[in-house]
Amino acid sequence: MKKQIIIGTVCAVAIITAAGITVIKGGQSSDIKSTAPAEQKPAGASVMAQPEFYRGIYLTQPSGKNLDTLKKLVEGAKKSNFNVMVIDVQPAPNGKTSIPKENVDYLIANGIYPIARVVCFDGGLKSFPIEESVLQNKIAIAKSACEIGFPEIQFDYIRFNDDGFLTKIPTQKKAEFIEGFLSRAKNELKPYNVKIAADVFGRIPLNSNDSIGQRMEGLDNIVDVICPMAYPSHYTWSEKMMKDPYYTVYTTSVKGRDRVKKAQIVSYIQAFKIKVGKSGLTYDEYVLQQIKACHDAKIKGYILWNARQDYIVPFKVAENYYKDKNIAQINNTAAGKKPSAL
Repeated sequence: MKKQIIIGTVCAVAIITAAGITVIKGGQSSDIKSTAPAEQKPAGASVMAQPEFYRGIYLTQPSGKNLDTLKKLVEGAKKSNFNVMVIDVQPAPNGKTSIPKENVDYLIANGIYPIARVVCFDGGLKSFPIEESVLQNKIAIAKSACEIGFPEIQFDYIRFNDDGFLTKIPTQKKAEFIEGFLSRAKNELKPYNVKIAADVFGRIPLNSNDSIGQRMEGLDNIVDVICPMAYPSHYTWSEKMMKDPYYTVYTTSVKGRDRVKKAQIVSYIQAFKIKVGKSGLTYDEYVLQQIKACHDAKIKGYILWNARQDYIVPFKVAENYYKDKNIAQINNTAAGKKPSAL
C-alpha cells in the first residue's frame, strides 16, 4: 500500500507517493503535513522590501547577536554601499533564535536588509528517512526569525550528502524530498509575508540530476531566491574555474539565471583566501573580479562569505568600486537586458 504525503500550498494540496518524501515519527513512517493556521496574521510579519540589488555579507550567530560587533560591521557596510546581511540564527534552543529583535530592528533602521540563515541538514542529509521532529524544528526556527522581523529566510544545507549509501537513493526521490520540505516551509511561513531563499552548490546551475538532490527548475517553482555558492576555490574539477574568478562567478550566475523563470539569483562569492594564488591576482583584485561578474551577469546581487568575519579588504574593494558609480543607476540596470548565454 502506498503512503501519501500531503503538503499544503497556497492554492492547492500536493500529494506525493512514498516514492517521494518519507519521514520517521516514533519509529513509524508518517506523513508530512502543514500545520500552520490558514488565516494566521502574526504581529511580527515583516514589511521591509527587498533591495533592488543585493550587496551583502554573511554573519555568524555571535556577530549577529552582539550589538557592538554588529554596529561596527554596519558602519563598514554602509560606508561600502552594502545593503544586506545574512545572519545565522542558530543555535536556537527550543526552536527559538537567540538573535535579539533589537538587533534586527537596528539593521532595518540603518537600511540593511536582514536575512535569517537556517541550516537544515548540516553537511547534507547522511541518513534517510529523517525524523519529523527535525523538520518541525527547522520550521520552528524559521518562524522564530520571522517573528522578530527578518523579511527573508534562507535555507542552507538543504541537500543530501553525496557520499555513502545515499548514492543508491534515486535522484528524483531526493529532489522530491527537498522540494517538498521547502514547499511545506513556504506554506507555513506564508502568514509572515517573507521571502524564501535556498542555497545550492555552485555546480548546480551547471548540471542536472545532481546526486545531492538540488535542481534549478524544481526550486524555481518554490522559492523566491536561489543562491549558488560560486566560490572559485571549490570548483576543484576545473583548473580554469579555480584560476579565473570572474569567469567562474559570471558563468555560474548566468547559467543559473537562464535556467529559472520565477526565482531571482543571488550568488555567494568568495571573500576568503583559499586558492586565491592560483589566479595570479591579489586578494583585492580577486574580490573585485567577482563583484564585477555579478553585476555583468544581470542577476539580483551577491553575498560575500567569510567565516572569520574579516571584511576589511572586501569593504575597501567595494567602497572603491562604487565610489564613482551611481548606486541608483546600478540598481535600475541590475535586472536589465541579459548578456548572451554562455
